[in-house]
Amino acid sequence: MGVCKTIDNVPPKYQLSNHTARYDGDDVWEAFLREKTAMFDSTSTRERYEKAGRYFTEFMGEQGRHHAIADPDHISAFLVALRDGAIGRQHQERSLQTVYFKYYQPVEKFYTWLMWHTDHPSHVYHPVLMTVVAGGYAREAWDRKIAQNDKR
Repeated sequence: MGVCKTIDNVPPKYQLSNHTARYDGDDVWEAFLREKTAMFDSTSTRERYEKAGRYFTEFMGEQGRHHAIADPDHISAFLVALRDGAIGRQHQERSLQTVYFKYYQPVEKFYTWLMWHTDHPSHVYHPVLMTVVAGGYAREAWDRKIAQNDKR
């Protein structure tokens, strides 16, 4: 998660919103997708991550922000919009399991990937995990993750 538990505790110079120029025109999700899916020989995994990335990058573009520099409020709004059917072609509500597996999981892994790559030194906190700490629907998705891991 990083040292800070909320965005308010992150010193301004480390806030992702201050790194817009670094990511302008850079499709970071595509680099993540190539590396992530290279580990698996699965069409379904690739398609799931492609769709999650497409929806997330489009959503972030509508927010006026690059997908690599979301803040916790963006993550929360994205998950709620997915749940409520505001994102996607069919505009239908989605179950917690669908939001968790198809969208939350890839976005969480994306930000974990960013934190561990030296090409992205500005990523010293994890906006997805900050959103979980704040509660709400992101916490419900996290709880689903924990429940599924307990079954293994």
